[in-house]
Amino acid sequence: MENKQDLPLILVTNDDGVDALGIKVLASVAKHFGKVVVVAPARAQSGKSHAITFSTPLRYRMLKDTPEMEVYKVYGTPVDAFKIADREILKDRRPDLLLSGINHGSNTSASLIYSGTMATVIEGCLNGIPAIGFSLTDNGQTPDFEACRMYVYSIIYQALKHRMPADVCLNVNIPAVPKDQIAGVRVTRQALNHWHESLEKRLDPQGHAYFWLTGHLGDEDKGEDTDEWAVKHNFISVQPVQVDMTAYHYMDTLKTWNF
Repeated sequence: MENKQDLPLILVTNDDGVDALGIKVLASVAKHFGKVVVVAPARAQSGKSHAITFSTPLRYRMLKDTPEMEVYKVYGTPVDAFKIADREILKDRRPDLLLSGINHGSNTSASLIYSGTMATVIEGCLNGIPAIGFSLTDNGQTPDFEACRMYVYSIIYQALKHRMPADVCLNVNIPAVPKDQIAGVRVTRQALNHWHESLEKRLDPQGHAYFWLTGHLGDEDKGEDTDEWAVKHNFISVQPVQVDMTAYHYMDTLKTWNF
């Protein structure tokens, strides 16, 4: 039998909180590949993107410590959880892979920008750790993650086998359908859609206004090579994401400006 110390060290996190069903499923799949360390926010932190905490102290607490898995909760944002894991909990132990999710709800198109799930993945990528974010397109109270276990396993296996470049991470979105209805896996690009938002105004008992942010993701990009098209047609979308946000195609034009 292989020594666990010889197997990959896998850091697992999310933005739905340490008690979310999705992270428990992801950690249970990751256990097949090596030692798992779960470090996640103490409560749901969806939509926090790359927010970090620096004006108040950060705290964490161990919940579990066994030879095959450690579990910690961090009182902060998803990226805070990564930083606590990387700089305090793991210290000299370098993860072979970072996994985030499985998110309750999709992170396709413009949602990638707001996603705490993908922010931790990008943070891992910035620190030279191969990283994958998993999301299920189900925002309900009782999402079914069982149908996608086989595909999550396969994607993790391939990532460990091929090892991505230091500046590339993966955004995986899984349609919320039974296993026999999943049409396969597609490599996709990010759909160029945006959120159509509005503020719902209400009054508190003292007559002061407060607001709820509402909206829906648009459907402007009709391409059949996008993450949105894939999940709408029951394909699992695997999108390579890069951390370099430079618009290289506009650099020569910008150089013509008279500064």
